[in-house]
Amino acid sequence: MSKVRIESPIDGIVTRRNIQEGETAVIGTMNNAGTVLLTLADMSVIQAEVEVDETNIPSVQFGQKAKISIDAIPDRTFNGHVTEIGNSPIQTTGTGNTTQATNFKVVVVLDEKVPDVRPGFTCTADITTATRKSVAAVPIPAVAVRELVYDANGHVVKQPKRDKRQRGPEPIAAAAELEPGQTRKETEGVFVFRGGRAEFVPIKMGIAGDKYFEVLSGLKPGDQVVTGPYNSVRAMADGDAVKVDSGKAQQNGWNWKIG
Repeated sequence: MSKVRIESPIDGIVTRRNIQEGETAVIGTMNNAGTVLLTLADMSVIQAEVEVDETNIPSVQFGQKAKISIDAIPDRTFNGHVTEIGNSPIQTTGTGNTTQATNFKVVVVLDEKVPDVRPGFTCTADITTATRKSVAAVPIPAVAVRELVYDANGHVVKQPKRDKRQRGPEPIAAAAELEPGQTRKETEGVFVFRGGRAEFVPIKMGIAGDKYFEVLSGLKPGDQVVTGPYNSVRAMADGDAVKVDSGKAQQNGWNWKIG
């Protein structure tokens, strides 16, 4: 070995030694890759490989900003940007009767130094696919899904008002009770405070953030949106009485209490 000089094509640190003293190293040839002696890593550039679901991959673009959370370094995130997007799904092995999620590999390069980082650390990434400023938005807990009846022109058909003493979602007419041309479908919306009661208003949503959904249509300036614990909003129906939680309303203008 004193007459052998081993050179690496890159600068870095040794992350794995694949051979022990006394073992035979095979020289690489055309048909044989040879023995791997050492594995090196260039730690000056840290890459995070993450898996993105097929439903979200169309929104991922090169250069988008990302926040990386490393399990071994809790309570801190690191900035990065997207440098690689897989064109084919990640191959997974499983039984024929098992439904496998389809994910694509996305590579994020970190823009800052990470102390005490090691190759192979587990991480997650939050990729910012779009941003909006000065737009209408509602808190995520305020959004509910209801089955509504629509006429042939796509307009909502209001159901007969029920006894206000009843609680829970308002029942929907059975398919046999629908008039010709009417259909029913699940619709996303929010409850708006009107006349001391909650009124379900369908909305069209845009992008989603950590706490809010962008609202593209359905609400008007001055509308007061009812929000609260998820289970409370889920159980609401048109006509339920609500009252203002004055303390919280002064803080952010969104919170209401079911009465």
